[in-house]
Order: sequence, then C-alpha cells, then structure tokens
Amino acid sequence: NRESLLAGRNSRALLNDDVRRVFNTFLGLEPNLSVRYSAGSRTVFRVPAREADGGDCEVTFGEDIYPGNSVLDPNSSLSMQAAVAHEVSHYYRWRDKTEINDDALEQIDEALTSLEAILRFPRQLNDHDVRQLVADAIQRLQLYSQRRQAGE
Repeated sequence: NRESLLAGRNSRALLNDDVRRVFNTFLGLEPNLSVRYSAGSRTVFRVPAREADGGDCEVTFGEDIYPGNSVLDPNSSLSMQAAVAHEVSHYYRWRDKTEINDDALEQIDEALTSLEAILRFPRQLNDHDVRQLVADAIQRLQLYSQRRQAGE
C-alpha cells in the first residue's frame, strides 16, 4: 500500500473528462482491476491487509495521476498513460508474487515495476512513455543508492 508517484506531480483538480479518461486508460490495460477516484488523495495500489479479509486489490488515484510541470524530475513528468501502466504493473507483480515487499527495497521494487510496464504494454505505450518509464526506473535506482550511501 505504497504511493508509487513521487512529489511534483499534478495537484490541480480534475474535470469529469479527465477522470473518465483515466478510468478508460485503466480499463484498456486491465479490465479486471478495481479502480477508484478519490479527489485530493495520492495515487496508490492497495492490497487487502490479509487474504482472509476477502477484499480485492485496487488502485485509488488522485490528481497526481497526471504529470506535473517539472521537466527535471522523471517521475514528475510521467504521462498519465505511463503512470497508469506503472500502477497496473504493480497489480501484476502482486498477482504473480514478484513484488518486493520490503520497505528498505521500495525503490528497487518501483524501478522494476516501471521496467515491467514497458515489457507488459509495448503496444499501448508510445516511445516517449517508454523513455519516461526508463528514466523513472533510473531515478528510483539512484534514490536507492543515495539512501544506502547515507546509511538509511
């Protein structure tokens, strides 16, 4: 239940057409994934606390599903399509039991998720989306390395 998208993403209110476009994008990539819009919240892939709870996993998205205006931060500039592909890939990594569920390795898991999105959705992502996801993965690996060097 971690937020995938870093700071610097869109914070302006979404119009109904914006929300509908996001729902359609999720539907086009994975029709069986539960998706919910929550104004003012951060985008997050959630899994039930326990399998026995019977809850389904879901993505809750907020305004940050759309890119921000920072061109220096790869995660900030991820397109909505690339961000959705990343979140859907979290679902597949969870379903396939390939996610890394260790807080110390969170950035490694995020990097792998972005790279898997590229491989999973080659027809749905354009060249720019692919480059953005690669840049996001590199940024995540750099964040991991910096935190390790700082002793965190």
